[in-house]
Amino acid sequence: MRFAVFLAFVFALFAAPAFAGEGYFSQQGAWIRNKAESKIPEGAVHKDTPMVVMQDDGQNLRYVIFDMTTTGYQAGITFVGAYDGKPYSFGKEATRSYKHISPNSFRSEIKNDDGSSTIETVTFVSAVKMRIEGKRSDGLGKSYDYVEVWDKMN
Repeated sequence: MRFAVFLAFVFALFAAPAFAGEGYFSQQGAWIRNKAESKIPEGAVHKDTPMVVMQDDGQNLRYVIFDMTTTGYQAGITFVGAYDGKPYSFGKEATRSYKHISPNSFRSEIKNDDGSSTIETVTFVSAVKMRIEGKRSDGLGKSYDYVEVWDKMN
């Protein structure tokens, strides 16, 4: 009996931070793209720099994607918004929206302000992996599908 109580305590201790409000799975933490498991078409540009999710409580989301510079990693694109499907500023000339599909998945859309590009994604999150299935359109009728797999660093 004591062992069962101990196991329940250990599970609660380690599992609680992984779940955000309303039963949503949190992606909070540091992530790096797994090049071997990702499927990016040749010639497509995708960042291979870390992403740090500072807040993900199931309602609000805040993260930064880093850029590599000559002096090392520097904060790049930052997102501060909510899982409400509304567009929020994403970088200098784009917006991004998020909406939950299930406790461990969400839909996202990035639109350039000038209409030159749109990215639609569905993301699945676990404690150690994030899988992003996306479609990028260039605004001129050309598009491609891709899969990014991200590994949790901490």
